[in-house]
Amino acid sequence: MTSNETVSNITAEVQSDVPLEILSNPALIFLYYRIEQILGIKSGCAALIELNKYIEKNCGASFIENPAAYEFLLTSREKIYEISNILTVNETYFFREGAHFDLLADLLPELIKIGRPLQICCAAVSIGCEAYSIAMLLDYYLKKGLDFDYNIDAFDVSAEAIETAKNARFSLNTLRNDGSSWRFILDSYLTADDCELIVTQNIRKKVRFFTHNIMRGLDKQYDIIFFRNSLIYFSNKNRLSVLNNLADSLFNNGLLFIGVSETASVNHPLLASRNSADVFYFQKTGFPNFQNDSRIFHVSNTHYSCTAHDKIEKAEPSKENWIIREEIPISCAEIKELLETEDGKQNAQNVISLIENKEQSSVSGSSLAASSLYYLHIQNYEYADKIITCLEKRNTGAFTRFLRGEYYFLQTRTEEALKYYQEASVKDRYFWPAFYRIAALCADGNRTRYEYKIKKTIESIEHVLELNTDGSFYYECFLGGFSPDYFRRILEKKLS
Repeated sequence: MTSNETVSNITAEVQSDVPLEILSNPALIFLYYRIEQILGIKSGCAALIELNKYIEKNCGASFIENPAAYEFLLTSREKIYEISNILTVNETYFFREGAHFDLLADLLPELIKIGRPLQICCAAVSIGCEAYSIAMLLDYYLKKGLDFDYNIDAFDVSAEAIETAKNARFSLNTLRNDGSSWRFILDSYLTADDCELIVTQNIRKKVRFFTHNIMRGLDKQYDIIFFRNSLIYFSNKNRLSVLNNLADSLFNNGLLFIGVSETASVNHPLLASRNSADVFYFQKTGFPNFQNDSRIFHVSNTHYSCTAHDKIEKAEPSKENWIIREEIPISCAEIKELLETEDGKQNAQNVISLIENKEQSSVSGSSLAASSLYYLHIQNYEYADKIITCLEKRNTGAFTRFLRGEYYFLQTRTEEALKYYQEASVKDRYFWPAFYRIAALCADGNRTRYEYKIKKTIESIEHVLELNTDGSFYYECFLGGFSPDYFRRILEKKLS
């Protein structure tokens, strides 16, 4: 394909609301489209011009002269993180939109009833003020006598912003009037050093910062996710993808906090709008189950009814329903043991019988996974689909994503299979069966990308071989039981 054909194709695909200054420049059209595809955000003309200068400097050629050089930069994860600094504005400050912190303090006594450390995520955290504010608030209530523990993960696509967050040194501008009512907490956790504020060491230890792109999903689940003042930068199409990723990464009944000005833009079937003291937030409600013709359906413990215009009216849940329900676990060692007993036939027959009698609540996650593998192996896709669907309602981890990918893969529905394999690889970066399938599906494409996927698979296999001392990482049960070393040797031959 020529560069002119590439530009024509991209021009046909971009949205009609793209600024004219971008439409008039082939390089900017290309960048607009690729950035929207990779990062999900809508870039302004000025940012794209700066980005174009940056790439020309690094490539030594313009897009028109060498489109492949641009593509190389825009498919490197490390470079994308570097490029994001040109496109994003990392404005933040301590206890920004303080109403959310008031609400979190109110909900805390109910949330800690789950009986384990609270899992909290700050997505698109910028330079870290939000994550540190949450840690300060929780530590304050720990000292007040509440008995609980917590973990905070915080990420941003900008590597420079994350580095600032890790250093935990901030300008005086990070104290604003908006968060002034929390000075009684801030004064205990910030120390002054010339014209900078330094977060105390005990708070710094409670936050794990890392670089990540929200468009790639999250690799674990959380009780609470903060994703504030970032959604507005995403295109309509990618906004839904982001909301899917956020909903997927919440435990059932988990809470999502969106920026005050963004709540009206959230419309997702698994995220129910909540309001407390005029503060809006969202709660994951589970899997909708439509009932007959009454247009009534039940999601977790919340009841919904549809009017003639399909407007959903929500009943506020009681505080007892705020407690997050854990997903059922899946054990590789248990799957291996089940499959070694008559190839899992008896277990599979028992599971399908329980599902058909609507008694599946007593079935373990490992038993469901093993039985779905059995029916996939004998190509009984009807039963496999029933079991995987049942498992998807109770577990959204890498194993379940992979099984759905296998369901499509074995029926040669490769595009759908690839989607689920990629989701599994995001959920667990060492789940090598997903990488192995992805590499196989990339075999007919770009050679460089194919080799990269093979290397990623080998890297995952080698890591698992080091860890697998107790059977916890017996991932080969998902690929017929052959040893990971067997697959590694196959891949090494393909590279050579």
